[in-house]
Amino acid sequence: MEIHLHPTLTQMWARRGVQPEVPAPGKNEKRTVYGGLDYKTGKFTQTVASSKCGAEFITFLAALLAAYVGRRICLVCDNGRFHHTKAVQEFLTAHKDQLWIYWLPTYSPSLNLIERFWGHLKRTVLANVLYRSLSDLETAFQRGVAALDGQREQMTFVFHHDEFCRKLAEKLSRAG
Repeated sequence: MEIHLHPTLTQMWARRGVQPEVPAPGKNEKRTVYGGLDYKTGKFTQTVASSKCGAEFITFLAALLAAYVGRRICLVCDNGRFHHTKAVQEFLTAHKDQLWIYWLPTYSPSLNLIERFWGHLKRTVLANVLYRSLSDLETAFQRGVAALDGQREQMTFVFHHDEFCRKLAEKLSRAG
């Protein structure tokens, strides 16, 4: 996911007849967040980078492996170009006993549960606010993540899609 200095705009309450204003910086800046959400616990693992690229994705995969030492990980991924670089493929081959990727069909964000997490953070933490700097934006994002990290019962917006989750869980248990 990308977080932008230009505010994410969403619906908001305002007094009748008063148009809310959300200022925007002259120049947009952004950060890329790579993240994984543990289906069982709601634990969130992430890295923040300046760009989307294979090397940064590998940094995230290494962080994921470090967070789940000794456990086999199934990671659901879309088909971003940076997921398929030669370096990423070599990393995945070298760690095939620890890390298995379930590739979603191209252009299918509705199938990826983490997209619901990203959307929630954008709507509740980042929406309609102009942060003074990228550092302030990242800090706000981290506070939003910390409020939910490991709190699966508070993430109904992610996990309460019973039929989809049941099918995914069955598929993952057969693969594991």
